[in-house]
Amino acid sequence: MPKAIRANSKISERKAAGIVAELDRWRDGELGIKLTWERIEAFSGFTRQALSRHPDILRAYQQAKHALAAPDRRSRSRSRSDELTYLDQTVESLRMQIRRYETLEQQWLQRWQRIAYHCSRKGMGIEELDRPLDDLNRKGT
Repeated sequence: MPKAIRANSKISERKAAGIVAELDRWRDGELGIKLTWERIEAFSGFTRQALSRHPDILRAYQQAKHALAAPDRRSRSRSRSDELTYLDQTVESLRMQIRRYETLEQQWLQRWQRIAYHCSRKGMGIEELDRPLDDLNRKGT
């Protein structure tokens, strides 16, 4: 039975990773050769529009469609060596993702160091920056 479509739910990183993993299985031919957005909607519970707005999901879908359209596509079951190759590729992909997040973290830390430096030059201390906002200065309440 297909999942109900969640119109008001956002695709979290964890859900997106699960959908991408499922699309990787499609790409490898494990789940058949007839991949459609309707099938992705059915197992994910999200609309095609929501899924296609997510760049990683869209890329994985396009790669799966391209691989399934290739005349020399693999059979449904993987051999042990194919499985090891797939796992090696997955590990390398995750390592690249970790390196990307480490770079983003370094950029974030450098930005906050610049902010702290400029605040201290203006006479503001970290204690002042850490104070909670009062109700009058909050927007949207």
